[in-house]
Amino acid sequence: MTVAMKSGRAQSDEADLYFERRGDGPPLLLITGGGGDAGFYAALAENLADEYTVLTYDRRGNSRSRLPRGPAKITISGQSTDAVAVLRENGFPRAHIFGNSGGATIALDLAARHPEVVETAIVHEPPVPRVLPDPGEILAFYDEFDRVLAAEGWQAAFTLFQARIGQISPGQHPAWDYLLRPAKVLLPGPQLDLMKRVAGNWEYMTRFEVRSFIDYVPDLDRIVANEVRIVLAKGAQTLDVAEIQMTEVIAERLGAECAVFPGGHTAALDIPAAFAVRLRQLLERLRG
Repeated sequence: MTVAMKSGRAQSDEADLYFERRGDGPPLLLITGGGGDAGFYAALAENLADEYTVLTYDRRGNSRSRLPRGPAKITISGQSTDAVAVLRENGFPRAHIFGNSGGATIALDLAARHPEVVETAIVHEPPVPRVLPDPGEILAFYDEFDRVLAAEGWQAAFTLFQARIGQISPGQHPAWDYLLRPAKVLLPGPQLDLMKRVAGNWEYMTRFEVRSFIDYVPDLDRIVANEVRIVLAKGAQTLDVAEIQMTEVIAERLGAECAVFPGGHTAALDIPAAFAVRLRQLLERLRG
């Protein structure tokens, strides 16, 4: 059954943010990572809206969230400010927070900088290599990413990024069409509408987001001092060893649970019904 959705806009520091609201109950904010579009979590939100007021939003500079002063390199603190603005526009002083990938990094920053708004944080595979004992190989890749971006442009850098992170080889033409030319492989409908928006976000992500996320160092000592209720989460089928290791290192340093979710890194999008069951179970246990 399709859940009624209301959309609106929230004003943040130098950003005009589009958000969507579903359901009625305790507030739950879902924060997306790369691609930055609320539509990534539409199905997950519908699966949770019978029990929660689920908020999703386009992150600044992505899709329907505008930057009146034009694009600029993001800061993670600015991303957290945006999340708080969405909550306040909807009348919520606190909420449960879920984030995957870059959204998980934002959830960590909220726990450090804005603990007053965090009821519970579920942090699913944040890409923060600087927490690792030896992040040299990963950081060397992003140095190469920067070199390619400067010398060959955003599309070449995006191709390099997806080849490593998304494991999409240059010869996988349907996958590239899905990302960059979705009208070639998708029929008219909500999925095509979503991917057409997202196709317009990849340049912004590549130029202005990637390096800020990778260089971010979460203030784990501050999170501990804030006594935020927080759980790290990893995918049972996640293939990237570093993604699992980063999650486990943070959980250990925080003295936090490291929960296992079904699927891989993008499971919240790929298998939303099964993912929602696990997220609901975890939130219910933590609330109890």
